[in-house]
Amino acid sequence: MGTRKIKKKKKKQVKPEQQARLTSSASPPFIKDMKDKVKILFYGDAPPCATGFATVARNVLMGLHNTGRYDIKILGINYWGDPHEFPFPIWPTGTNQQKDPYGRQKVVNMIPTMDFDLLFFLQDSFILNFLPQLIDHLKNAGRRFNSICYFPIDGIPKKEWIDSVKVVDMPVTYTQFGYDECIKHEPKLADKLKIVPHGVNPKDFHPLPQDQAVKPFRMQYFGPHAEKYIYMNLNRNQQRKDIPRSILAYKEVHELDPDTLLYLHMSVRDQGWNLDDVVKGMGLDMTSDVIFPQNFGPNKGFPLQTLNAIYNAADCVISTALGEGWGLSWIEAMATKTPVIMPNNTALTENITEDIGYLVDSGTSPGLYTVLPWDNEVVRPVVDTAHLIELMNHVKDNPDEATEKAENAYKHIMNNFLWEEHIVPMWIDLIDELVESGPQDSTSLVDDGINKKTILTESF
Repeated sequence: MGTRKIKKKKKKQVKPEQQARLTSSASPPFIKDMKDKVKILFYGDAPPCATGFATVARNVLMGLHNTGRYDIKILGINYWGDPHEFPFPIWPTGTNQQKDPYGRQKVVNMIPTMDFDLLFFLQDSFILNFLPQLIDHLKNAGRRFNSICYFPIDGIPKKEWIDSVKVVDMPVTYTQFGYDECIKHEPKLADKLKIVPHGVNPKDFHPLPQDQAVKPFRMQYFGPHAEKYIYMNLNRNQQRKDIPRSILAYKEVHELDPDTLLYLHMSVRDQGWNLDDVVKGMGLDMTSDVIFPQNFGPNKGFPLQTLNAIYNAADCVISTALGEGWGLSWIEAMATKTPVIMPNNTALTENITEDIGYLVDSGTSPGLYTVLPWDNEVVRPVVDTAHLIELMNHVKDNPDEATEKAENAYKHIMNNFLWEEHIVPMWIDLIDELVESGPQDSTSLVDDGINKKTILTESF
């Protein structure tokens, strides 16, 4: 299984091993005193909720907060005002007259009234279509600030999506794949666009002792299935994750070896499918073949301690996603020394090499592409089901090889992808770079081909 050659950029990249600079050599021109904290106003999924975006927000924002250098306030997506234990205020964006789950018009109206030095956006680029108007409006009103946008690329983006995020002072994407796809649309971004990967928190995800912890948990959680070989797909039940394909591949594996189980850690009914009907339609049993977590929802996840135990209890973590901006399940699985089978597409290709995991063919023939409804007409590569079946059987039947890869993967993650040690210091360096340079001069959005509209009359 080959790996994708990563194109090197001329601009020097921030290295994961760089340490956080705890002091700044130059006084930021828009902060009165070095004792003042940088005021960050963050827009994105709120840290308390159970989404991938929220996991990123939680680790990045808590890492910044723990330095004592930042005053953070949050405009939170998927947050409804419930009590939380985080050390920063969170305003829910989903409660709005437009019934927009992202609260874009609400945010557009709120931000100009708030105090901040740095605007920090974390969201899909196609959701952030209000950024050109917002940034232009603020600068024309005389506001002095810096801006960052951290966004995923999980397929071939449209030019207007890149136009939306290029107006910030520092656009940041997750991967080399994302960088390359952006530059195809906007070559001028080559020096401005940064790459910061995701990470994992070893306090949350780590190996557990087999006899003392994993075996008792398997018996408790999986009950009569505890002795079976357990495949797990941990993703949201949404179309891009292509969950029925995982079920289809498992059906073939199960026919050859009935002593196997597919555990789908997701909601039975969500944005994608009524998966109970899919399971039954494939002739599988919801009690003995394919099972789901109980009392679970996209905004009601399990405690991290339980989730870590589930990763440890699984024998193999699989995915049939049609594209990922990053994909947290593979890195969390690796942090628990659990073997992974992931699609050979998008961000996954550059992150999973032959020595640390298994890549399943994806988009290798004209028949292995699709365009999903309500997915912005993105052409997406489809996993080769036959190859997935082959790999699922191979990993199960070759435990020593799978364990060796999992051990290599664990060392790789611990040495390069820890939030606190590797990723947050990268963010501190980038924020320092912005703060030390001061607010950027306003640029003409019209000259860049962006249709500038009156911000307060825009409707989202």
